[in-house]
Amino acid sequence: MAVIINDYQFQEVPVGTGSLPLSISPGSEVLLTSIFLQVTNVNNRIELKATIGWEAQLLVLNIVPKLLFRIRRGGTSAPATVVFQTTDSVFLGTASEGPWVPLDFTTSFQHTETAIPAIVGTFQQYSLTVEHIGQNVATITGPVHLDGTVLL
Repeated sequence: MAVIINDYQFQEVPVGTGSLPLSISPGSEVLLTSIFLQVTNVNNRIELKATIGWEAQLLVLNIVPKLLFRIRRGGTSAPATVVFQTTDSVFLGTASEGPWVPLDFTTSFQHTETAIPAIVGTFQQYSLTVEHIGQNVATITGPVHLDGTVLL
């Protein structure tokens, strides 16, 4: 059986555009970008892919930035359903070890879900968010990319 692409959309926020770079401190979920996909059939498969560039810097204190990335369906924050989440973290060492320069990191992931009857016949918003759940500050530098494909 041939795979049919019913819908495709992406959003790309290049480095230095929009609100980037965006410093985030622990405690609140921040919207990075979102897309809308048309779901036409309960047999639809929705494939989502994201890539986020971010930066952390060792200052005077030990830093263990830990970022929680989420994809939500149906909105940009709670109570929108979390369909996928993952964390990325890095131990940068101690202040006496260095480095004293910012270090760049990239987090990429993908998620596939099957359409549920409640969303068939609708355009669904899929939102990419981040929440800092570690210590100190991290910066979303970009690029930030989210794409989605609806397959039959």
